[in-house]
Amino acid sequence: METAQPATGDTGAAPDVSRKINYLALNREFTAGVMGPAVSALTPERDGPWRVLDAGTGTGGALPELIELARGSGGSVLAVDLDADAAEVARTLAVTLDAGDLAEVRVADLREVVREARASGELFDVIWAADVVWPAAFGDPDAVVAELAGVLAPGGVLGLFTANYYQSMFLPGHSRLERLIRTASELTWGIPSDGPAHYERLGAWMRQAGLEDVRLRVLPVAGPMTDPVVRGYVEQIVWPEMRHAVAARGRAAGMNDDDVARAGELLDPDSPTYAGRDPDGYAVAPMLLWTGTAARRA
Repeated sequence: METAQPATGDTGAAPDVSRKINYLALNREFTAGVMGPAVSALTPERDGPWRVLDAGTGTGGALPELIELARGSGGSVLAVDLDADAAEVARTLAVTLDAGDLAEVRVADLREVVREARASGELFDVIWAADVVWPAAFGDPDAVVAELAGVLAPGGVLGLFTANYYQSMFLPGHSRLERLIRTASELTWGIPSDGPAHYERLGAWMRQAGLEDVRLRVLPVAGPMTDPVVRGYVEQIVWPEMRHAVAARGRAAGMNDDDVARAGELLDPDSPTYAGRDPDGYAVAPMLLWTGTAARRA
């Protein structure tokens, strides 16, 4: 997910984004193992120096790898995020990485950055967007992808990464209930259940934008609940979001009284049947990276 999760027990209908920084930090830890392979797939079909855009950097989840990518080509990174607090964390991270003038972290609207690049002709060789272009953030995600593709230099690469939250497994052994909770969460976020703006259509948006060599890579993250990183992410991010979704839209998703009660038992840390007490609990997140390349000019 792209934003922080509601506090435990929150029954409001809308998602609560008050803990965004905490969410982003935990998400960075959970996804850290796949950032290297993901960013290494973003190799432009042109010589350096490469100009890299980290679109929606958050707290800098992929910034270390993007900085190294740019450094190796003699290029630079522009990391942007609309959230000033998140951008400040990313800026501090860049300093610890001794990025110097190589990396700039800016508080800015992604579409405004794209308009500036188009107007100036300063195109990007690599654009990275992780859990940014989706219908809860943009009502027209396909148009956003087209705008990003439009500021790629010839042979440049666009990478759209997603943690694939709604196809992950966080309540193993309770698949039917987890499907219902997932539907409740989708309703809470107000995202479409299908159609051209559905969050799983990243590859289609790339093709529609005219990108070539569109590819999908699966980058799985899996681990037992005994792993502190997995446990921290699931207990502080996933299960609180699930509890909120059940309270807010569970019945609209088709959950009956028994379903709601059972979800409460599994997701309540004070319950004797809390999922976190299961010694065999685990999480599986089949994360995805879509890449597409801008055509070379004749």
